[in-house]
Amino acid sequence: MARIKTAIIGCGKNANELHTPILLRHPEFIVTGTYDLVYDRAEKLAKVFYLNGHTDCKAYESSEALLATDVEYIVVLTDSVSHTKVAADCLRAGKNVLITKPWALDSKDAAFIIDEAKKAKAKYGVSLMPFLPQNWGTDLSTIKEIIDSGDIGQVYMIRRRAGTFGKRYDWQIYKKFGGGYLNNWGPHLLGQLLALVDEPVVQVFAEKRQVIMDGDCEDTFVAMMKTQSGIILNCEHCIMVDKLPHWIVQGSKGTIFVTDGTIDVHKISYPGPIDPTAYRSKTEDDNKTYPLPGQYNGDRFAIYSHIADVIRHKCEYRVPLTFTRNLTTVCDAIHTSADTDHIVRISPEQWNKAL
Repeated sequence: MARIKTAIIGCGKNANELHTPILLRHPEFIVTGTYDLVYDRAEKLAKVFYLNGHTDCKAYESSEALLATDVEYIVVLTDSVSHTKVAADCLRAGKNVLITKPWALDSKDAAFIIDEAKKAKAKYGVSLMPFLPQNWGTDLSTIKEIIDSGDIGQVYMIRRRAGTFGKRYDWQIYKKFGGGYLNNWGPHLLGQLLALVDEPVVQVFAEKRQVIMDGDCEDTFVAMMKTQSGIILNCEHCIMVDKLPHWIVQGSKGTIFVTDGTIDVHKISYPGPIDPTAYRSKTEDDNKTYPLPGQYNGDRFAIYSHIADVIRHKCEYRVPLTFTRNLTTVCDAIHTSADTDHIVRISPEQWNKAL
């Protein structure tokens, strides 16, 4: 079977460090083109592929010239503000598209790119695939298995966190490029939360702060949300901390902690007899700690194998556009809440809006 002719648009850090290593060794793909607004970057990346067996790979001086080729699949890795326009151009040219996060900066962009994806699917049979690798993470799947087992009882609160001491100096710190840590980290963290609870978010209250970064964007955000059934969700990216648990999942019978690839499960019971005069009851903690299996940031090789199956019409893409539209709705609500200092309510009409 012929390898899938692939191109990369946007040849910066994301392309070089995250996607190129997979494409160089994945047998389903052959990279035939690169494009970047800075031609030297496209040329350097094309040379990497050329010297590693992708001998038809060349850099293009315009996206139009690239789209006029017989490339089948394009990885869009541009700055955030241009994602939907570039992806729409690719879809109109009849190409399958993988679009990195955030796939849309707001609900208006989401509606626009969904409309383009529907038309391209009907006309060419191609797919738009938002790239959310954390939704393949073994942290997410392992936590779901524990919840489904009933070991920690009825879940009432889930906290998802990321943090760092580091500073950035690239385009991600500027609003004009769609920067900011909510746009950058929000889709990863919130995407996992929404995949885990699998129900509408109905209420959001949030804060954004610029603490240590230059530029004009937030480097910290904290969002408190409530789902339809009343589960409390807390999502945050914080600066000047890097040792907090990545997950805390609290239930009526116990709690799950995830920190640096380790999962810690506490199953709590209350041995009798009950002493009504005691300040607190006695507790027994059946605690188990073990390494998370597999890759908790998502196995990108496996994701690319799935993408190949989608392009070959063997299956539908695992992250549906309805899901990413809901994710954008939540991100919109977080921005609005933080910018206005108000609780934002998400109506049923805004959730799972018909595509």
